[in-house]
Amino acid sequence: MLTLDRETLGELHYDDLNSSIKDTFATLDQFELQAVEQIRLMHDEQMYRIAGYKNFSEYCQGELHVYGGYRRINQLLGASKVIVAAGELGSQIKNERQARPLLRLVKEPEKLIAAITLALESNPEPSESDFAAAANIVAPMPRVRKPFHQEPLVPKNQEPMVPKNMKVTISSPEHPRYGESGVIEASAPNNSQQIVTFPDGERLLVNNTDLDAAIVSDSTERRYPKEYAEAISRHSKSNTNLS
Repeated sequence: MLTLDRETLGELHYDDLNSSIKDTFATLDQFELQAVEQIRLMHDEQMYRIAGYKNFSEYCQGELHVYGGYRRINQLLGASKVIVAAGELGSQIKNERQARPLLRLVKEPEKLIAAITLALESNPEPSESDFAAAANIVAPMPRVRKPFHQEPLVPKNQEPMVPKNMKVTISSPEHPRYGESGVIEASAPNNSQQIVTFPDGERLLVNNTDLDAAIVSDSTERRYPKEYAEAISRHSKSNTNLS
């Protein structure tokens, strides 16, 4: 480990500086793992109670928060378990980061040893990713299945519609009535809009896409308001008479 000052900076060679940096980090890792033995003693003997702490996590947060607190201490304890379970190969694990992907194999020492051996075969100085890849080969992680999502059964080429007398809320921020609720009291004029009545008595024609409701239609036939339907019917009859 080098002690640097302004006078020696110009004399340093890249290899020397690079080696010193690595040695410093290696020393930090070594001291960190050594601290685990003291931490384990504090935990197992419950010596934190002497200082008035009710449990180990409270002690970690109170006394060791600047070093990562309970979460970091737990990680270090996990690394210690890996090193112990690995036996002679435990010395190949240089820091907590390398031990982290192997922690799930602690209860299966044979697989743990196989993963470390495999990592060493691929790289004499394995990194965290080497250990992780080896662990996944020896004991593949189960694939997490995404929950099945059933889409609403709505006829193709049809905009869904809410049933009458259903309370709905305007969910589109661009709508003037955004966030307000109303009730569907009248039949929808078409397959893409609803007539919504608000508490103040106003009735608006609102697009289905502006509503928060799960919209389902019971018919693919286009429907019109009563007055529109009567006009269409009269028009159809007059055309029939002319023919």
